[in-house]
Amino acid sequence: MNKRIAIYLTNPWPENARPDDQHYGEMFEDMLGAKMSNVTFVHFDNVAGDFADDPTEFDAVVITGSSAFVTDTDPWIETLFAQIRMIDAAKTTLFAVCFGHQAVAAALGGKVEHRDIVLGSPEITVTEAKDWMRPATDKMRLFAGNFQQVVEVPESLEVIASHPACPVVMTAKGSHLLTVQFHPEFSASYMHGYVDLISDHITAECALAGRQEIDQGADGAVFADWVAAFLDQ
Repeated sequence: MNKRIAIYLTNPWPENARPDDQHYGEMFEDMLGAKMSNVTFVHFDNVAGDFADDPTEFDAVVITGSSAFVTDTDPWIETLFAQIRMIDAAKTTLFAVCFGHQAVAAALGGKVEHRDIVLGSPEITVTEAKDWMRPATDKMRLFAGNFQQVVEVPESLEVIASHPACPVVMTAKGSHLLTVQFHPEFSASYMHGYVDLISDHITAECALAGRQEIDQGADGAVFADWVAAFLDQ
């Protein structure tokens, strides 16, 4: 049976983007398409106001990261919050990353605030093992670069992974909702470019430390297995 997965692209297209640059939605399609069979991806540019008429008609929805902040007041962000609540109420499968992770928390009653950037490939600790975490491990590295994070978790969400500089790394709800602050879809090459882009907003020491971690690599492929298993439940 063919699955239909909506990818909600929440990242404004950068003015300095090159013609061959991938947008975040394409990164997720590549990541998941390599792990799942019989799946069709449908992209929606949320920043442009493009949303599914009824997201619950899809087998799953993926919400990408963004250079926007969840605490911004743009109308499309309010629309996204409303659709997240609709998706959750219908128990439609939802996977969300970084901005998406924060948006889910905010939409369901949590709080997101600015914090010192977490940059590099931090090692997270899984605090609540799930059946879809195959291969099983309680430690993994994921690429990271976030200036905001969830500081108050809605009662309905369970924190399932943590990091000292970002206590709410992963959350879940039942078998239909999974969110992660860090990035399984990014490559080391993309991360080095990201450090270039934000260099005016961080110290030279932070950039150097971040690059050193990035060069250690990350476990995005393992996490992609987890996400594929989660979406296939």
